[in-house]
Amino acid sequence: MATPPQSSSSSTSWSSWSASSVKNHEPLLRIGVVGGGIAGLTLAQLLHGTPNVQVTVYERSFEAVDRLCGYRVMLSYFVLQNLQATLRREVWTRVAASIGIQPQGGQELQFMKSSGTQMFTFDNEEMRDSFSVSRWPLRKALLYGYEDFVKFGKVFQRYERLRSNAIKIHFEDRSTDECDLLIGADGAGSRVRRQLIPEARVTETDLAVIYFKIPLTPDTKDLLPTNSASMVFTQKNQNIMVHSWINPRKMWATKFDDFDISNEESFIMFGHGGPVREFINKSKPPTSLSSAELKTEIIARVKADPKIDPKFVALAEHCVLNTSYVHAVRDCQAVKKWDTGSVTLMGDAVFNISTMLGKGANCALLDAVDLAETLRRPDMLNPSKRRIELRKRAEENVKRRMKERQRAALIQNLVYFGDNKLKEFCRDQGLKMAFDWIDDTSSIIPHER
Repeated sequence: MATPPQSSSSSTSWSSWSASSVKNHEPLLRIGVVGGGIAGLTLAQLLHGTPNVQVTVYERSFEAVDRLCGYRVMLSYFVLQNLQATLRREVWTRVAASIGIQPQGGQELQFMKSSGTQMFTFDNEEMRDSFSVSRWPLRKALLYGYEDFVKFGKVFQRYERLRSNAIKIHFEDRSTDECDLLIGADGAGSRVRRQLIPEARVTETDLAVIYFKIPLTPDTKDLLPTNSASMVFTQKNQNIMVHSWINPRKMWATKFDDFDISNEESFIMFGHGGPVREFINKSKPPTSLSSAELKTEIIARVKADPKIDPKFVALAEHCVLNTSYVHAVRDCQAVKKWDTGSVTLMGDAVFNISTMLGKGANCALLDAVDLAETLRRPDMLNPSKRRIELRKRAEENVKRRMKERQRAALIQNLVYFGDNKLKEFCRDQGLKMAFDWIDDTSSIIPHER
């Protein structure tokens, strides 16, 4: 990975600036961010040290590590370059440690039959220029110095516009806080969006993906079909997704057992996706199944395919019990605009993007970079100018997300199209053409070096 320009942002904490502002009666822009995921924390880190700006992140979990931070995300070179150029050096150094070892030649996505027969590979420049990043060390890095700007155990309930034009934030514990600008970074189920744009609906689909982690060891590595990402089509419109994250400081996992694995260990992400109606265990909704029930589920479903390569069965059996996570696929209605005067949105709180091309995290982080660049400007203390500029950022945000949403939705629709033999044939042929189209209609997120 080439070395982008070094960060030049200030290392002075906002707390010292805000204290000085209060003492000298200078104007102060109070920013409240609902949601302590990677987008909300990135925004807070980028605004850290900005004169006359005070940013507070409200996180629903009670501790810095009291939440499942996901498995891995794919971040483009362009996004990582932006983070290195804008984050403080001490934060970027920690973020860089979350970037896994890159396969020789870059990333690729290989499609194959359950028997292990290769179908085709998506390995264009956009894909090769992506990097596997572990979410846990990434979020841990973005929590550097969090005592200054994060409040834990704050579950957002609603906001209230005051006569002073400030926003009063109400939390489920009956506490309140005030800010001048409220930013919803609380994901696809955003409560901020629900109040700001009540007509934007979130609907459940019939798709669910069960995820587990597998320790990366010499033995489990031998079970991998490729050195990068693989999608394996199994029977009844189901699939297996396999991808790894390799710790650059320690290639092989050692701190694990059948029940747990240390968050900093190298791992294989094992996902099993398909229609909810194909779940063998129908005693309760997929999201209510226990870890033991979910592991039993994926092993049974993998074994049910008469053509399955035994390596995929072995991978399922190596899944670490307490790492289970069910992603119930939801569709957030796309929104085009909203009143940005004192409340705005970023990341999946705007609307979600299918995980198929790995663009959701990229868009969310670019939202944070663009928004921080705007809010650092001194004229953002002026409410009228702030409204105008935030409207522009919102329009750019929607444009970027809409393009990536359309590209990813095409792939998702084709991946889950094969519920009979004829449709399987159409799916396989259609995916090849779809990836050719995606290659021709490049991502709105630059990837050139």
